[in-house]
Amino acid sequence: MKNYKIADFIIEYDGDSDYMNKRFDDFACEKAEKPDVTLKIVEKKPFFPRFLWDKGTKMGIFRVYYDRDCIYQYFPNQHHSGVRLVEIRNDFHDFTYYLCDRKDSSYVRHYGLEEYIGRMQGVVFNLFQESFFNMLLFENAMSIHSASVIYKEKALIFSASSGTGKSTQAEKWQRLLGCEVLDGDVTACREIDGKYYVYGLPWCGSSGMYLNRKVEVGAFVFLKQAKENTVRVPSDMEKIGYVFSSTFSESWNDLMNRKRSEMTGKIIENTDIYEFSCNLEDESVEVLRRKLEQSQNY
Repeated sequence: MKNYKIADFIIEYDGDSDYMNKRFDDFACEKAEKPDVTLKIVEKKPFFPRFLWDKGTKMGIFRVYYDRDCIYQYFPNQHHSGVRLVEIRNDFHDFTYYLCDRKDSSYVRHYGLEEYIGRMQGVVFNLFQESFFNMLLFENAMSIHSASVIYKEKALIFSASSGTGKSTQAEKWQRLLGCEVLDGDVTACREIDGKYYVYGLPWCGSSGMYLNRKVEVGAFVFLKQAKENTVRVPSDMEKIGYVFSSTFSESWNDLMNRKRSEMTGKIIENTDIYEFSCNLEDESVEVLRRKLEQSQNY
């Protein structure tokens, strides 16, 4: 077994180490007496006849089935290089992934072991991201789609839809002010003893930039493209819309939706949130920096 510490959660991994992306090596830790999360990988296509008479709830490429103490994700169209079934227990803290094939199968020998391992690393990496982000909802935490930097020892979190410029802003703060990039694509925001922290994660998108570090929140900045650089504090209703829509954590059922709404409310009540309409010029950094200097956090 291997153990990882991500966003201060201890994950115990039971499975072939070849299936874990090398980025997780930066989050390796010593074995904990009681892990917070368990992830088990079984190289065996599961027997799951329930899908024949119960179609479940369709969620993209998989269907969700609920039992008394378990949630099942079933992937009906996955074959060979994929995951067929996920068992989720204990409020998204325990996962078992059933693979469609084994490393020593005739298919893998024909396909090529190296290619198969590379493919499955990507499958497990993305699926564990989804599992982990959903688990956060049950721990006073939530994922935030963002590029974040460390400014004056606090996290400045730029969030926006893809292509709006969050990575561009992070790069400018790194280049012009020497800020470290905490994560290039997503952070975990977590409440601990009344304070709010964000963490760099291995799921950093194409940027490849992440730090295994815990940093107190300085401000959330939601970006909009504009010709002129202006900063304002949004209304509470706008803040709810910004934060709620920025997470990768899902709302599969009423409980998850309530947890997501509760965490959204906590973030908008207890952290500084700005709307920054900005262009691509370097001067945008100074406009936002001056506004931040007026806050108590900076």
